[in-house]
Amino acid sequence: MPEAQETKAAKPVKVYCKLPHGIRYTLPDGREVRLVGMYGDERSDLQVTDMPGRHAVMGHGVTTVEADDWEQIVKDHGKSAAHVNGFIFAAKDDKSGDAQARETEGEKTGFEGYDPNAHPEDKSSDGTMKKAA
Repeated sequence: MPEAQETKAAKPVKVYCKLPHGIRYTLPDGREVRLVGMYGDERSDLQVTDMPGRHAVMGHGVTTVEADDWEQIVKDHGKSAAHVNGFIFAAKDDKSGDAQARETEGEKTGFEGYDPNAHPEDKSSDGTMKKAA
């Protein structure tokens, strides 16, 4: 009787995503991989806007993804701005992932909420933008 061969499955990786609401990737076989964004998952009705939700670490959503799926995502989308700028990355362990997330925690993605008080000198008294002279 032949022995059953064990297939060595690659260890899943933790993927960190700084995009506010995450991103969805469609794999070639039609399956979809959804990365949790910086606002996390399962938000409460009482949760304040622009505050991290569950499954968020230092401004990054954390999703466990199969290693083969992650490899395919990087192959297909690794040259996109989110990957190149480090807003989406995988870590081999929690410690290194948290360290890398801490490094990019304060960086802006361009998807942050609008701050109406950010540049009051650029607005007229009615709140509209001043025209350049």
